[in-house]
Amino acid sequence: MIIDTHNHVGLAPLAQSLEVLAQKASAMGVVCGVITAGGVEDFERVRQTAQKLNWGYCVGLHPLYIRENWQADIKALSAFLETHQDDPHLVGIGEIGLDFYVEGLDRDRQEAAFKEELQLALRFNLPVSIHSRRALYRVLALMKEYPTVSGVLHAFAGSLDEMKQAVRRGLYLGMGGAMTFPGSKRVRTAAIQAPFGSLVLETDAPDMPPVFSETKKSSPLDLPRYLSELADLRQEDESVLSKALFMNSLSAFPKLKVLLAK
Repeated sequence: MIIDTHNHVGLAPLAQSLEVLAQKASAMGVVCGVITAGGVEDFERVRQTAQKLNWGYCVGLHPLYIRENWQADIKALSAFLETHQDDPHLVGIGEIGLDFYVEGLDRDRQEAAFKEELQLALRFNLPVSIHSRRALYRVLALMKEYPTVSGVLHAFAGSLDEMKQAVRRGLYLGMGGAMTFPGSKRVRTAAIQAPFGSLVLETDAPDMPPVFSETKKSSPLDLPRYLSELADLRQEDESVLSKALFMNSLSAFPKLKVLLAK
C-alpha cells in the first residue's frame, strides 16, 4: 500500500478522468494521496477533488504566489480552516514555505506569511507540507520557533547536515521524481542515508517528472516505480520498505487513518 504524500491532482489537466486515475492507482496499490494547494483560488477545488477520490488535501499559500496583499490571503486561509476543521479530508496546511531560488521574490514577505501559516498549524493542530528551494537552512531556523509543528519537507534536496537536523526535528523527507535521476546526488544520498522512519513517497504530480517519464510529467501511477528505486538505492526488501513508508505517511498526516478506514 502506497500513499502519495504530495501532489496537485485536479489542479492541472489530467491525461485521464479522475475516476480512471483513481481506478488505475488503486489497482497499482496507491491507496491514498495528499493534494496540496498553491493559493486561495485552489482551496475549494482541492477539497472537491479530495472528496471525489477519498484522498486528503492541504490548503496553504505557496511561496511563489505570496501576493503584496498577503495578509488578506492569510485571513482567507484561516477562515477556510475554521469552516472546514471537521472535514476528515482536510489533513494539513500546504504547500507553504520559502523559495530563494526564483529571483525577484520578496523574502521578508515570504517569511512573514510562512510564520503566520505555522501559527495556524499550531492553532488547528495540523501538520504542514513544506516547499523549500535554496532556503532549507532558513526553513529549519524558523521552525525552531514552532517546536510542536510536524510535517513533511516536500522534495527534500538538502545536505547531509540539513537532513540530520530535519530528522532530529521529527520532520519527514519527501522523495519523488528527482530520486530517479543518477545525477541527483544530494537527493539520492539523503534517500540512502536517512533513517528508515523518516522517509515518505510523493510525486508532486504533474510536476517533478521522473527520468523514465515520456510525457515530461509525473503521476501518482509512478509511485510503484519510485518505491522500487528507493528499495534499490537502500538495498532493502521492497515489501518491508513499503510497509514502513505507509506507516510513516500515516504518522506524517494522521487524519489519513480515518479516510483509509472508510
